[in-house]
Amino acid sequence: MAPTFVISTGRCGSTLVSRMLREHPSVLSVSELFSTVRGRDCFDGILDGAEFWRMLSAPDRAVDVMVEAGLGVSELVYPYATGRFGTADGIPAICHMTLPMLTDDPDALHDELAAELPTWPARPIADQYRAFFAHLAARFDRPVMVERSGGSLSMVPALRRLFPEARFVYLARNGPDSARSMSRHAGFWLMLLAREAARIAGVASPDQLGPDHFRLLPATLNRLLTTPDALPEVMRQDVPVTAFGALWSTMATEGAGELLRLPSERWMMTTYEDLTATPEAELTRLAAFLGVDAAPQWLGNAAGLVEQPRHDDHPDPRLLAALRRACAPGTAADVALARAAA
Repeated sequence: MAPTFVISTGRCGSTLVSRMLREHPSVLSVSELFSTVRGRDCFDGILDGAEFWRMLSAPDRAVDVMVEAGLGVSELVYPYATGRFGTADGIPAICHMTLPMLTDDPDALHDELAAELPTWPARPIADQYRAFFAHLAARFDRPVMVERSGGSLSMVPALRRLFPEARFVYLARNGPDSARSMSRHAGFWLMLLAREAARIAGVASPDQLGPDHFRLLPATLNRLLTTPDALPEVMRQDVPVTAFGALWSTMATEGAGELLRLPSERWMMTTYEDLTATPEAELTRLAAFLGVDAAPQWLGNAAGLVEQPRHDDHPDPRLLAALRRACAPGTAADVALARAAA
């Protein structure tokens, strides 16, 4: 079963894509798995089943703090008021996003996986992921596996290395709109600070930061990145929205370079704007790429998930012009990708 990955800069409607695919009877829509295990250790090494399950399920204090502080991260969909797990003892990481998008009873699925996965033999981590996808596909009788994690565009090199058979769906969105949404999302504040830490420490990416690098950082930045309970303070930092425009642009530019290295039949591109304006047409294209039927009932159900656009506040025209300039390289990269995909 060759996996397909929906990749994006984040804050571009990729959760909507997961929900649309969840409506298809043949598609296993796995949401935010790689967001759950994000980090260099999630792509390398040989793990036995118990180690693999710990990687998926160990509580993440930063995510628990987001829940406690009510930071409004829409991807966190565990039934916090009624579920068995709570932030005081730590919620299994996979329960925040991935399991509730597969079932209405994430606690029961957690228990099933907790009994099954630790029995698996040691093998390369890519094979553990393949076995996990196959297990879920059989469990839900959905043979086509699509994983979608927000902000996953930067993961394309690792995903290509781990899954040379994989295919990719690139979901793009207008840069200034994505950047403004990023500026209201705790996860992207952490991403922005981590990239700044990598720059100060002189390493290529946040995944390369280690204890010796953190000692090189200013004390406040070190504390904000290493103390999960400081997350609400992170959101109070004075960071201009143009910084998120530059972050979006860098991700889009780097991702375009990676996608253009793939054979054209291994990737497709769609946009949030097209998906919400003409959902049935875009979903028909997506179904053809995945090799599944675009049945009228699925198209209707999935298209019905599109919400009316919000009448968001409009920034100062000068700020919007600055934001567009910050996003310009990424916008040009997306235009080049659209031409290549046509």
